[in-house]
Amino acid sequence: MGATELLFLCGCALLAGWVDAIAGGGGLIQIPALLGTMPGAPIALALGTNKLSSFCGTATAVLRYRSLRFVDPREWGIAVGAALVGSGIGAFCATFLPGTVMKPLVMTLLLVVLAATLKGSRRKEGLISEVLRPDGGRQVVLGSGAGVYDGLFGPGTGSFLIFFLVRWCHLDFVRASAAAKVVNLATNFGALGMFMGLGYVDYRAGVPMAACNVAGAWIGATMAGRVGPTLVRRVFLITVTGLLLKLAADYFMAG
Repeated sequence: MGATELLFLCGCALLAGWVDAIAGGGGLIQIPALLGTMPGAPIALALGTNKLSSFCGTATAVLRYRSLRFVDPREWGIAVGAALVGSGIGAFCATFLPGTVMKPLVMTLLLVVLAATLKGSRRKEGLISEVLRPDGGRQVVLGSGAGVYDGLFGPGTGSFLIFFLVRWCHLDFVRASAAAKVVNLATNFGALGMFMGLGYVDYRAGVPMAACNVAGAWIGATMAGRVGPTLVRRVFLITVTGLLLKLAADYFMAG
């Protein structure tokens, strides 16, 4: 990998960190970029390198949202624990459940999410949170669901979390994004540990990308906190639409 390719990856990581901190979906940018610059490498190497970069960015977003007082990670301990367990279950299920089953289901879910978000009242979604501390039952459902999905399939985990946190827990988009980062950090931790243990991380690309992802995440979380739910909602809609189009293109091209 030359300097030009590395510079390209760092630019993608910066943008991915910004997008992911606001609405999730940073992998939509980083993974294709890594696959394009590592054509002969195993796919697992690209996925592991992406996880190193995104994990660092997600951790930074959590810290920034906490400093801006949009989230207290301690309030989401149950969801984090459930996410760790769920990600293990999802990874196990992924060993025998074919992707051809998951993609149509995920596309359907994304269509529902997109339609429901567009239909929702902007005034209602921009209100200050009615529920800042969801009860343990809701946290278990959210955390385990996110964990299973992330371990089983992965793309769009943060976006799904934001949607359910807004709709089910009545958080505004900024607080939902902040809480989603806390839960998503737990699911990423398990996956990164696995990739590192198996040697599927390219540190020569991953470390510079992580630094750029951290910068993007800091900027994204800061902008989300200052501009408010309107920015997060717009980036969320763009991200969900992009994910839906990518999955649809992959599915029909493969077919």
